[in-house]
Amino acid sequence: MGHETFEQNEALDPQEERLLEELRGAAGRFDPPPASVVEAARASLTWRTIDAELAALAFDSAVDQPVSAIRGADGPRQLTFDAPGLSIEVEVSSAGTRRRLTGQLTPPRRSRIDVRHAGGITTVDTDALGRFQADAISAGPVSLRCHPSTPPSAPRFVTEWVPL
Repeated sequence: MGHETFEQNEALDPQEERLLEELRGAAGRFDPPPASVVEAARASLTWRTIDAELAALAFDSAVDQPVSAIRGADGPRQLTFDAPGLSIEVEVSSAGTRRRLTGQLTPPRRSRIDVRHAGGITTVDTDALGRFQADAISAGPVSLRCHPSTPPSAPRFVTEWVPL
């Protein structure tokens, strides 16, 4: 006997259908997903806009670097996102359920950075060297949206969503 999925099953009898419908209703009433999870799921489906380039995750120290190398397990996490003509380097440090993001754009440029996270959107500006810091970022999925200030025609960038 093979493993079957709901798509492969034959039609359920009416009693099973009613039971499944009652279970769905109970789950929705008594244990609905948190609003932040629903919002993060919606946002992840709109990760890219027509006027923004994707900055893909190129390096994640939690995955790409052994814990024993250089830093301990409790050290800050390093992320690098790459797009044509731009790299975004981010260091993530934890304080309970909050995160601090310290980053830099390469090449340096003044930009507005929207940090999209479960708690909403935190907006910060880079300095002349492309450096930025965002505090009190909620744990969970995070994406950065970069709006370069100069030149006005400079492309916008958005990173893929990364769990922090």
